Amino acid sequence: MVDILLIQPPLPFESEHIEKPLCQPLGLGYIGSFLILKGFSVKILDFSALGMKIDEAVLEIKKENPKILGISVSTPGYKNALKIAKEVKEGDQQIITVFGGPHVTFAIEETLAHKEVDFVIREEGEVTMTELTESILRGFKEVNSIEGLSYRIGDRIIHNPSRPLIKDLDAIPFPIRDSPHLYKIPASLITSRGCPYKCIFCSAGAMFGGSYRVRNPKNVILEVNHILNSMNPDFFFISDDTFTINPERTKKICQEFKNLGVKWVCAARANLVNREIIKSMAESGCFLLQFGVESGSQKILNSIKKGITINQVRKGVKWCIEFGIKPVCSFMIPHPEDTHETIEETREFMKELKNYGVYLFISFTTPFPGTFLYTHAENLGIKFLTKDTDKFNLENPVIETKHLKLEDIEKAFEEFSAISAESLPSKLWKIND
Repeated sequence: MVDILLIQPPLPFESEHIEKPLCQPLGLGYIGSFLILKGFSVKILDFSALGMKIDEAVLEIKKENPKILGISVSTPGYKNALKIAKEVKEGDQQIITVFGGPHVTFAIEETLAHKEVDFVIREEGEVTMTELTESILRGFKEVNSIEGLSYRIGDRIIHNPSRPLIKDLDAIPFPIRDSPHLYKIPASLITSRGCPYKCIFCSAGAMFGGSYRVRNPKNVILEVNHILNSMNPDFFFISDDTFTINPERTKKICQEFKNLGVKWVCAARANLVNREIIKSMAESGCFLLQFGVESGSQKILNSIKKGITINQVRKGVKWCIEFGIKPVCSFMIPHPEDTHETIEETREFMKELKNYGVYLFISFTTPFPGTFLYTHAENLGIKFLTKDTDKFNLENPVIETKHLKLEDIEKAFEEFSAISAESLPSKLWKIND
């Protein structure tokens, strides 16, 4: 028996592009490390990475027999999370179920309407989950005094006051990293949290209140050394929302990476790179850089509040090529203001980038809870084709727009996918060989 079992539920789909999950669930890893510091026994199981179905996951949970079951919930994993909680509760009513993650943070009432969910942790979970565990297992404080927590009393849903975000990220212990062999990229890390930009399709701003917090480069390198000593990975993946926002900090981390001789990849905004930064990144071992481009139409980029220009993308890509970094550009359709003309602009820009040697990805625009796109869908002229969260995986069309019907969207997606396929290697994440 463990005190707390933290799980990632199986997803209801398999990606067409990647045969197993890219990265470990670092959110659960951070929560687990907090709990261990307080003396609790913790285990993390990523059922998506393990390839288990619902019934297999439930059997595994019963074997572990936890006192508390914590479930990280994304939108496409929401229904499976509920199914697991229900079946676990049917087997043992004493197990406390705690949901957390971006989806339930913005769907609290709906989530707590399900009796199999005891608590919802809103926004950052490390301190709230630790205090809740101390309350349940040690009686340290009353549940009603725990910030960032929502729950039921009878038929009433109670929302405790919000918890301030953790100010000092360097004070957070490094996350647990179990079973790295299950992931395409075993060594992922986060050097900052949040994003100050307001893209209408992204929930990061709402999740962290528009804040942006960073770790000290020395603290980042301590974690990198810890990972090197424990698993000796081929390369590192920095999974920050906005890694290059502070040029001086970026250069310091690059210098440390260069000293260690490690390989690494990350994502960046096209408006937050310049030739000097790209050169520094390349010299420090960065071999792939992903830009979220979203559209080849400047009109559309402005309408979705992306905050970049087409020319900035061109420059970023060309600097990458100049210094030997493989550029990756991701696009999505449809945007609320997309028309046949803007779709054509995107098609032509993707072709241009492909000719430069850029890897291209395309996904369906998906209004996740917490995004401006979701909360203002009606005003934006968006029509939902389905509200089935299983389909909210970026690989299924879930909306129509005022200018584009489903058949228009699917036709454009097929054309964009063909361009993408021509740009990609047969095996992803072998690109540093």
